[in-house]
Amino acid sequence: MKKTLETEIYSLAFGGNGIGKVDGKVCFVEGALPGEHVLFEVEKEHPKFLEGKVLKRSNDADDRIDPICPHYGICGGCQLQHLAYSKELYYKEKQVVELLSRIGGIKDPKCLSIEASDKEYGYRNTIELHRAREGHYGFYKKKSKEIISINNCPIAVEAINQRLSNGDSSHKAREVTIKADHLGNIWSSDGIGERFYTDRYRDKDIYLSPKSFSQANRYISERISITLDEWMGEDNSNAAFFDAYCGVGFFTFLSSSSFSLFSGIDESRVAIDCAKTTKKKFSNVKTKFYRGIVEKDFFNIFDKNCSKNNVVFLDPPRKGAGKPFLEKLIKNNKVEKIYYLSCDPARLARDIKIMTTGDEFMLTRFKPFDMFPRTMHIETLAELVRK
Repeated sequence: MKKTLETEIYSLAFGGNGIGKVDGKVCFVEGALPGEHVLFEVEKEHPKFLEGKVLKRSNDADDRIDPICPHYGICGGCQLQHLAYSKELYYKEKQVVELLSRIGGIKDPKCLSIEASDKEYGYRNTIELHRAREGHYGFYKKKSKEIISINNCPIAVEAINQRLSNGDSSHKAREVTIKADHLGNIWSSDGIGERFYTDRYRDKDIYLSPKSFSQANRYISERISITLDEWMGEDNSNAAFFDAYCGVGFFTFLSSSSFSLFSGIDESRVAIDCAKTTKKKFSNVKTKFYRGIVEKDFFNIFDKNCSKNNVVFLDPPRKGAGKPFLEKLIKNNKVEKIYYLSCDPARLARDIKIMTTGDEFMLTRFKPFDMFPRTMHIETLAELVRK
């Protein structure tokens, strides 16, 4: 029989669990919100902390609301539908600051205000479906590989939900990515003849593919691009821009800064094909794209294309950039500025610590963006400048 304990929840952890204490030991309680007194079941006991799940609440937090999705708590996609959106933003900003302080070793980090999404729901323009043994498609159940059938996802755009409601009999693959463009057209990773499509961001047409990564929230993606432009400034004619983990070249093509050269590198063949196809539309911008692994191939590409001043933009996958790569990057005295976009603030904090521990770079500013409302995920853009 599992142990049960009581605690007062005083904060919200990255991931969405409430934080309490019992006999001086920190407790992470799923389903609890700050201000609530809860009885919880201990699911895992670690030397320094406990993990548990709410059995009963003595009171409801003022910020508790009713989730709108009937699958909430079963589906693993969302973690914060029971929390008012204004408070979700508050805690996400707070979590980024705490992680940069605790993991990143940044003293008193000054955070720019989190950028709210224009929509709490109906914003996600890409989803991934998984096929169950029974043949139906759906999303993973929370903390499980079991697949639950879903014909409507509140955080997805309307066009995707229309596809979901019409069933999934046309799909054959085990994993299927579905994307919607700005006109509401649907593109599928297993659709015949759907390898490329054009989508519009900031009045620019960019080639994307349902077989390659693209940002999930149109409004926030554009806001990140605009912020990056503002931070870099317009006149960079004496500098080269290096887009590491460039994907389809999204941030290269959307940039309004006048760099002498844009160079992108990514290991995805489909993404680089997209970037090279878009390049033909941007004949007035000098760009080069390379297929390669950043950790192995970046510095050869950098040496061939670097200028007097050089800016490196990093947008790595969730695992972050490799330590050897970052250590070599900051020791290259031709790199003046580094911009790091991360979807995991804990990994971002880890990597910022690597880059700021020595005498080379310092963190000058950072800003969270709510790319994924109603979920635990947080996108953060950081600027590091050579000392």
